[in-house]
Amino acid sequence: MSESLHPESTITPEDAQAIRDRLDEVASRAAAAAEKSGRPADSVSILLATKMQPVEKIRVALEHGFTLVGENRVQELTGKAEALADIPHETHLIGPLQKNKVNHALRVASCIQSIDNIPLAEKIQRRLEAEDQTVEYFVQVNTSREDTKFGIAPEEVWEFVGAMREFDRMKMRGFMTIGLPGKSDEEIRPSYQDLVAVKDRCLEQGLIDESMCELSMGMSSDYELAIEEGATMVRIGSSVFGARPTE
Repeated sequence: MSESLHPESTITPEDAQAIRDRLDEVASRAAAAAEKSGRPADSVSILLATKMQPVEKIRVALEHGFTLVGENRVQELTGKAEALADIPHETHLIGPLQKNKVNHALRVASCIQSIDNIPLAEKIQRRLEAEDQTVEYFVQVNTSREDTKFGIAPEEVWEFVGAMREFDRMKMRGFMTIGLPGKSDEEIRPSYQDLVAVKDRCLEQGLIDESMCELSMGMSSDYELAIEEGATMVRIGSSVFGARPTE
């Protein structure tokens, strides 16, 4: 893994090393959590949640070998693309996608983790057909059942996943959720257990196959818990980059 800095970087060598050290710590703890749950240490992917983070910090992480990036906003997704184009990486959109921004998102994102309605899927499908492209996606499920969160209700997943089959340009990878903000594991855990139950039921009913069973859940504050419950991808921001810059 490279420890070099981009020639134009404004990050000090000390700050860059701190990012690398935190990345290694997160990776170590994620591996331990996976093993605790009876899975291989390398069965969990770490996605860098880079909302409001400067390109210089993201470059440090990419050069250290962590090449899965998630952006919440289409504007940031596209705005950072050129500056990071020289480093191989995979970019996901992990925030909500408005229909009027589909074209912009599809120019950069290889995966959209926030699919939760058919009109949006229809718009994406039409664009992909026009460009002769495909895109991967996760179905976002609102397992915490909070009115302020996006995602479909768990009991609506079966019908939704069935309806998504008609969009042949969209390749399902799995399910995503944002866990319930809680102060204890007992408060948070059920929202992750519910996503596992959703996945298992879809698999049992033949709506998905093993290639569609990824679970994107867990963030900096609770990723070890999410992994213990079955997460295959965790979205890590502040644990690596520090506090998010003020908007």
